[in-house]
Amino acid sequence: MMYRTLAIVALALVFSAHLAHAQHDDHEAVGEVQFEITCSDEAQERFNEALSHLHHMMYSRARSVFEQVIALNPECAMGHWGVAMTSFQPLWAPTSDDDLQRGKASVDAALRLGADTEREAMHIAAAAAFFTDPDPPAADRPTDHQQRIDAWKKAQRELHEAYPEDVDAASFYALADISYAMTQFSPDEERDFTRERRAGALLEEYYENHPEHPGLFHYLIHAYDSAELAHLAEEYARGYDQLAPDTPHALHMPSHIFVRMGLWEETAEWNERSAEAALEHPFNGLVSLHYPHALDYMMYAYLQLGAYEKADETLDRIRTIEETQPHFASAYGVAAGQARYFLEQDLWEEAAELRTEYPATIDWDGYEGATALVHYARGLGAARTGDLDQAAAERDAIEELVASMRDAGDAYWAHMTEALQKAVGAWILYEEGSTEEALAHMRDAADLEDSMDKHPITPGEVLPVRELYGELLLNEGRLAEAQEAFEKSLKRTPNRMNALEGIEQVTAAR
Repeated sequence: MMYRTLAIVALALVFSAHLAHAQHDDHEAVGEVQFEITCSDEAQERFNEALSHLHHMMYSRARSVFEQVIALNPECAMGHWGVAMTSFQPLWAPTSDDDLQRGKASVDAALRLGADTEREAMHIAAAAAFFTDPDPPAADRPTDHQQRIDAWKKAQRELHEAYPEDVDAASFYALADISYAMTQFSPDEERDFTRERRAGALLEEYYENHPEHPGLFHYLIHAYDSAELAHLAEEYARGYDQLAPDTPHALHMPSHIFVRMGLWEETAEWNERSAEAALEHPFNGLVSLHYPHALDYMMYAYLQLGAYEKADETLDRIRTIEETQPHFASAYGVAAGQARYFLEQDLWEEAAELRTEYPATIDWDGYEGATALVHYARGLGAARTGDLDQAAAERDAIEELVASMRDAGDAYWAHMTEALQKAVGAWILYEEGSTEEALAHMRDAADLEDSMDKHPITPGEVLPVRELYGELLLNEGRLAEAQEAFEKSLKRTPNRMNALEGIEQVTAAR
């Protein structure tokens, strides 16, 4: 405990001493990156700024600055490397056809120009590994993504081992290891967080000599983004905003740790700041994905705090987004933020009527994992209000989405969505009077959901199935089993209001 306290104090002192260096002349503060390239002085300065944005996962902004590098110095191979590195999002989603084409073209340009140093050549080769293996792309895009991440990881490891003093090489290797671990989500595998611990330990080795490096902060948070490890990243989470106080994703990322620790006030506060910053940085004239992403986390936090007026305001903000960046994160934020609002408050009639016909820029048919949340809310709402025909229709719609995702090779979202389908079906059985069958189905659904960790795109399930299982047990007077269910839910998602209230109800019933 003393070590952690001293570390937090030291972190604050480091920031107060060095923050001025994180400002790039008339550009915003983004942290400190010093990646030497064999290009012009002007290109070098812009390159470091672009790389900082890349480490913050502000991909479109990073790309625009890397393109400025190329404009300043057309023969700069590393400028093209930078554009390639912005063309895939290892932790977020499989790479689109357009991004694959752009990344491959940028890699080819970098290779054609040639690198002036072996270190630059190895960085280019690492990016090339992602865009050329497999070739051609596999039809099963999640598997394709997994194979590309594995190829990139191996190349980044070779680069890191060849240049251990290169903090950026180490950072990308750690990110590749974390990203590859994310592709291993499966209900058939026990997660032991070995890769995440290894990546976190590697990143921490570099912190003393690079206390303002954005990649270290960002990727440490991802490495320790679990209820088991979150405490290891708290000091980094609380310091991240000082590196990049105007960067939406830097303001949002600490809440990954706060959510895992059940720190709702911090989660709400930091995502309020992220949402405001996101509005200042649109994507091609559209509201960026970082805005609905932040609103979803805000909604989650306000509901846990019982701050229902703030939750009302957040719902209005979600529903008044006119056009947003077409991306899974946008669709998920819009759908999940609304579903949470109704389900967490037992507003079953309203949940049964939930629609997502906006924003118009979102192709809902293309984001099945997000669309399923709407059917989940409507299915539970209909079942809880006695409309079992609608509930069955929503259950069947979820089942069709599960089959579609499974056919597409999207195993993670297929499994997580199957748990929702089973939960709706279980509540239908309960309303029909098949109590034991309902409990068995709900337990199976909860076990399936709990078998995999949450995806980084979400603060947590819109209504954990384990809590629903606890509620059914409580309704049936099976108090010891109900308490066990609520306690198990809290271990996975600390400090959730519904689970805490469930335990209180169990205590009062005894």
